[in-house]
Formats: sequence, C-alpha cells, structure tokens
Amino acid sequence: MVLLSRSRIFRFLSWLPDRLARAVLGIFTGQPLPPLPLIVRTGVGNSIFFPQYRYLTSSTSLWMYFFAKRYADLTSTIVDIGSGTGRSAVGLRDLDYWGEGFRGHYLGFDVDPEQVEWCRAHFPPDKFSFKLVDMASDLYNATGSASRPRLDCANSCADLVFSQSLFTHLLEKDLRHYLAEGQRMLKPGGWMLMTFFCLDDLARLGLIGGRWTFSHTVGPARVENPRYPEAAVAYTRSWMIEAAEAAGFAEADVILPNFQSTIACRKGVD
Repeated sequence: MVLLSRSRIFRFLSWLPDRLARAVLGIFTGQPLPPLPLIVRTGVGNSIFFPQYRYLTSSTSLWMYFFAKRYADLTSTIVDIGSGTGRSAVGLRDLDYWGEGFRGHYLGFDVDPEQVEWCRAHFPPDKFSFKLVDMASDLYNATGSASRPRLDCANSCADLVFSQSLFTHLLEKDLRHYLAEGQRMLKPGGWMLMTFFCLDDLARLGLIGGRWTFSHTVGPARVENPRYPEAAVAYTRSWMIEAAEAAGFAEADVILPNFQSTIACRKGVD
C-alpha cells in the first residue's frame, strides 16, 4: 500500500474516483478528507476502493471502547504514535453530542512529512498537535535520521499512549525504543495500547497461510517480505509481554485477538 500510494500512475488513476467519493460523502459531512493516496498509505481498511468512508468512521468504535474501559476520557491527554493522516484522531475531532466534544489534547507523531503536514492543516490546533519524527524508515521516510529520537513530549504527561498498526512495521530495536518512550510519557497508572501482529493469535485464528505467511526471520520477529521487512512484522505473545515488562511497565497482557492483537501495558503508580 505504501509503495502504491507513491506511484504517479496510481495518483493519476485515483484522481477521478477520489473526486466522486468526495462528492458523495460531501452530501453527509463537510469534514475534510485526505487525498486518496494518503488514505491508502495509512492503510485504512487495507483497500483502495472507497476507503474515504472508513477514514471518517473507523475510529468511532475505537474511542467507544477506550472510553468504556476508562483508558481515556474527553479531557485526557492522548499520544498517538504513528498518527498517519489522523484516522484515529478524526473520531475525536468530529465528536459532537449536543455540543459536548473532546476537550483534552491529542498529540500525534509520525515519520511521514506529507501526512504530518496534512493533519496540521486540517485539525483544530487548540486540541490537536502533530509532530514529525525525524527517524529513518525505508517505506515512510527514507531521508530521515538513522537515530531513534526522543519524542517531543514531556515525561509523565499522557493519560493514554496508543497506536494502530505502528508495531506491525517495527523491528526489534525500534519497537523497544517506542515501548520505552511510551512508558516515559505516561502518567503513573496510565495505559499504552498498541496493535501488532501476534503470531500465536494469527495461527489460532487460522490466518497464517493466506494473506500472511510471516515465513522470514529477522531477530525475534517474523516478517512477510525480506526485501521490505518493515512492511509487515510479527512477534509472539510471550516475546511482546517480556519486551513491555523490560521497558518498565508494571502490567502487560495481549488482548483483543484478531488479525491484529493489542499489547496493553500499564505504568506503575508511584
């Protein structure tokens, strides 16, 4: 999807379908939509066919779940690592129930300059901030720094740190770096929830051998494509829990088994 989104041919061919989708959705909402190539790059619905609707609606259930489990509320400080084109942030941006909406602060980090710039231009700056992480990525930021920078966020400031599909693209050293950064940024008692490809759950659900094989080994990870290992990366349940505990989390478990599972980590209370 990432390579496709950068193709000049795809950008040309997607222009008309993108305009038609915007015209249809514009009947129901006036909210801004990213260009289709950016939505495809983020992987919303893993589809190139009408993902604009899923972009606007897919995070609704996410926030219902997070609020119901009390991982966050309308006043929380939330950090999204790998925010992309704001596919998670859009659910809070558009939340309006009789004038009641999100009153906290949402901080998104991403290595893709194009996606960060789009979000900065289309989310209200009083509640949403998006920052570029100058970190090298073969797929998303080939000219970035080779180092693993400290994220521009204070210690113990966030109620929730989360990501959708960041850990699905990280090899061991980068994954451990972001676990440590999440632990640093969280307030005591706060939660970090990150989706990832869990080899145990994929096998149990019969999802290995179809679209996903993860037949190549890179350190403790299994990857789909050895040429572009960051395209899809999987780990075992036990390894992920041990990595979270090594980062300093007081609790860690793998929950919500699906084609992507979630590592849920709680920072200890001082």
